[in-house]
Amino acid sequence: MESQGVPPNIVTFNTIMSIYVEQGKIDEVFKVFAGIEGRGLVPTAVTYSTVISAYKKAGDAFAALQFFTHLREMYNKGKLLGNSEDWEQEFVKFEKLTVRVCYMAMRRSLVGSENPVGEVLKVLLGMDEAGVKPDRSDYERLMWACTGEEHYTIAKELYQRIRECDGMIALSVCNHLIWLMGKAKKWWAALEIYEDLLDKGPKPNNLSYELIMSHFNILLNAAKKRGIWRWGVRLLDKMQEKGLQPGSREWNAVLLACSRAAETSAAVDIFKRMIDQGLTPDVVSYGALMSALEKGKLYDEALRVWEHMCKVGIKPNLHAYTILVSIYIGKGNHDRVDSVLRDMLSAKIEPTVVTFNAIISVCVRNNKGGAAFEWFHRMKMLNIEPNEITYQMLIEALVQDGKPRIAYEMYMKACNQGFELPAKSYDTVMEACQDYGSLIDLNTLGPRPVKKVEHIKIVNNFSNSYYVEDLPSSTKHFGGTSISSLYRYKIERWIM
Repeated sequence: MESQGVPPNIVTFNTIMSIYVEQGKIDEVFKVFAGIEGRGLVPTAVTYSTVISAYKKAGDAFAALQFFTHLREMYNKGKLLGNSEDWEQEFVKFEKLTVRVCYMAMRRSLVGSENPVGEVLKVLLGMDEAGVKPDRSDYERLMWACTGEEHYTIAKELYQRIRECDGMIALSVCNHLIWLMGKAKKWWAALEIYEDLLDKGPKPNNLSYELIMSHFNILLNAAKKRGIWRWGVRLLDKMQEKGLQPGSREWNAVLLACSRAAETSAAVDIFKRMIDQGLTPDVVSYGALMSALEKGKLYDEALRVWEHMCKVGIKPNLHAYTILVSIYIGKGNHDRVDSVLRDMLSAKIEPTVVTFNAIISVCVRNNKGGAAFEWFHRMKMLNIEPNEITYQMLIEALVQDGKPRIAYEMYMKACNQGFELPAKSYDTVMEACQDYGSLIDLNTLGPRPVKKVEHIKIVNNFSNSYYVEDLPSSTKHFGGTSISSLYRYKIERWIM
């Protein structure tokens, strides 16, 4: 153009810069921009927009923020030529474009960065320092990009920023955040989001309800497996406080937690509360209550629960039958156990190793080592193979019965079958042989097992407002009335 006497103008350079942006030749864009002023030309709004677009193509959010800040300073000092009203409108476009650059950079970090949280936070802080304010829709789009467990920190930060702006937020975004918090195992943070929906809006929908219920069920299942029954009670209370209606599944989880913890009084209270809520106990509910009563050696009361369960037409399952045989073993009624086993077969429910483990466990608990060994042989006669738990309890029973040699033989048999018994079984055999003066070469036991026991830590992140008064202990709860008589009164009252 110049060789033909046609000098290029700013439109020409804007066009060249745009072509370089499309081609991804970012360095060439900045070379052209640097040469504009050298030619005595005045950049236009299109020129500056093209430069910001180049930063977007490069994914350089910080350079875009720095450039936008520089333009704003020039504008404030009156160094930008042209109509001031036009520049004011253009700066709205510049800011939106800069926000878009930052959004794209943060999205790339969420997808591919080794430190997505750190990178995104840096950009957010850079935007704050530059005085660049994204719209609510920009924050919401970025929250949708948060899908990994490690993204929960960023998502929560974006959520807080939206709430601080105008408080309005899309329900779908909130549901996504509740889901993400659950994926990251931040269940209490998910509950806070749900509480905001109740207090600030928008009104939660069925999906919100299902998501938060699924989080509560995860926590209740954790309480069930660890036997943390007080924690389960607090969860139920919290659910009801927030308008969530626990069903049989949730109440059963707490009942099972009470059973696992052998908290008989708590199990009775929870069973009663479940009925008071208008729910009908199922075989799991009855089984958990029976198990808790059996562990408390309240065998007659447990049998009353069994009788009522059958009376209302609930068919026992394998677990319920297993608890029933444990009750009769606890009462010392071995003949009745045989009858129950026959009933199981009639109902086409085959006894399993779990059934016999329960029998042996009760024998051990009641210091009936000889009976435990007899039931072990009965199990073998029925072609039911013992497992690791069977051998652990059997070794303890044999030592109780003063039979260290047979305990040693059972330990070696378990090891030869490939079972990895814990160090406790090893120590029990070793100490018993030494105490009884057995002539067994203890070196044949081999090295002490180093099998690790998984310690599961439950972090209770209840805030102070989440706590309820601890359920009273049995002494406070029943006053001067004997526990057994009051249980009988309560159970008879519920099942009559």
